[in-house]
Amino acid sequence: MPDYPVGAQKIMLSFLYRLVEHYHREHALHPNLLYLNPLHYRKLLECLPEMKSQEEASKFLMMQIVIDPDALHPHVAWLPGNVGTNLAHERERIL
Repeated sequence: MPDYPVGAQKIMLSFLYRLVEHYHREHALHPNLLYLNPLHYRKLLECLPEMKSQEEASKFLMMQIVIDPDALHPHVAWLPGNVGTNLAHERERIL
């Protein structure tokens, strides 16, 4: 994979932030699921080099990551219950 400039790598985090904010405005909930295809997941990990596992990235994002080869674009959702054990809660958080 090519190395992208730092600014280009941060685009993924900015995009995810906007997805979460839009979802919150539309549904009055913070999403607890993030759907990514394998390419987008690799891009996310490039943005978070300090994260050593999918679990660490999920905790950082406060969303369970679902890798779906059929996902054309990253998208978020909210699933009630104990998704991701302590990763996702129906609660306010500071972004």
